[in-house]
Amino acid sequence: MNTGQMLLSLGALIFLSTIVLRFNRAVLTSDEVMYNSKFNVLAASLCTSLIEEARGKAFDQETDSAAVTKVDQLSTTLGPDFGETYETFNDFDDFNGFVKVDSTMPSAVFYVTSKVTYVEANNILNILTKRSWHKMITVTVMSSSMKDPVQMSSTFSYWYFR
Repeated sequence: MNTGQMLLSLGALIFLSTIVLRFNRAVLTSDEVMYNSKFNVLAASLCTSLIEEARGKAFDQETDSAAVTKVDQLSTTLGPDFGETYETFNDFDDFNGFVKVDSTMPSAVFYVTSKVTYVEANNILNILTKRSWHKMITVTVMSSSMKDPVQMSSTFSYWYFR
């Protein structure tokens, strides 16, 4: 082989190596995107499950057994009552401050937290410090396998009829 053929062969090997490296990078990037999407879907499912579970409970401790017609009759605290555990939650605001580690999925460990606040009827982004007929739950799911946490919110309102 002469020098020209050697240079052509060397150039072809460098070109082939570059193409292989770019292909591997593209495959790894698509795998990363695929796994991140999978974890986000699982996290969204955990958020939705907890929100639906909370919405299946009574609006407030006081509305569990009787109708309430004045805001002043609602419970003064958000969160579980003394001695209540996750298994005995009976109203929406029991989920305030709730923390759960979900390791049931083989792919990742998820950390689920929730916060319940009173909100204004006309502007649910305005968090109130006083009691109201509207509560919002915000559920956040994080994992070391995910790039960003997933957060969902839902509003639950109490209605009474005269």
